[in-house]
Amino acid sequence: MSTIHTVTGEIEPGDLGVTYCHEHMLCYAPPSMLASSGGDDLVLQDEDFSAQELELFKQAGGGAIVDLTCLEYGREALGLRRLSERTGVKIIAATGHIMEGYWGGVLDIDARSNAQLVEEMVKDITEGLDGTDVRAGVIKVGSSKNTITRDEERMMRAAVVAQKETGAPISTHTSAGTMGPQQVEIFQDAKADMDHLIIGHMDRNLNWDEHMAIARSGAYLGYDCISKEHYQPDSRRVEFIKRMIDEGFGNRICFSGDLARKSYLTSYGGGPGFTYILWRFVPWLIQDGVANEAIDGFLSTNPASLYTFTR
Repeated sequence: MSTIHTVTGEIEPGDLGVTYCHEHMLCYAPPSMLASSGGDDLVLQDEDFSAQELELFKQAGGGAIVDLTCLEYGREALGLRRLSERTGVKIIAATGHIMEGYWGGVLDIDARSNAQLVEEMVKDITEGLDGTDVRAGVIKVGSSKNTITRDEERMMRAAVVAQKETGAPISTHTSAGTMGPQQVEIFQDAKADMDHLIIGHMDRNLNWDEHMAIARSGAYLGYDCISKEHYQPDSRRVEFIKRMIDEGFGNRICFSGDLARKSYLTSYGGGPGFTYILWRFVPWLIQDGVANEAIDGFLSTNPASLYTFTR
């Protein structure tokens, strides 16, 4: 039977539960971001606070978190396992690398061959992350704002090779929601398993034609910045979700908040925290006529299908 790889071991897809598709429970932003984008606000390294946030998530009905923190962003594989064991919330950890703005000055990706990039991903998935036995359950790659650099494309193509070897799903970062369709073109050219690919942060760029192009490709769309109204108002997210359902693509959407700042997390004294989607955004959808079956898809059925390994 196909399984999902969590930090505590393999589970059956039906055991995943309500899932957020893009979060960061323990992370440390690279120096360039700390200097320009909020400093200490981007450092989440207190396991007690992270555990408190996961407990709130569980109380709201949550079951699983996909933690897309890569090495250059301060990945803590054993810390994620401890959080999962402590709270009972399932956690999927990531291999791969985000984009040049994150790994620049931290990792010399340019010096690595395509084969080395693939080897790293496969080892993280089959053996364990960072010298541990905590195995990755998803491959993370991404692109810069309004462009895909040479190394970013190499990373995407390496991810597809690793996917073919391991059956792992792929999750992407798009800077400000740009280059989603262009990412899809690369994945299609590389013969990726589109049914196990999610293009992230698409709700930062609510361009209807681009969303439809991605959905028609067979890939999932991450509506994973829910509550961040400084990017897009949630009212427009609701509008797009309803239109996607009407077009028959409600089964291509997954939800999350990407709340990777102290100021976003209730446990650190910020907000809206991990309960926002389940206690505020979902009721909004219901009030606007979205069926429970569709909501179950966004939160449970779609992630269970997406994150299941194909071998």
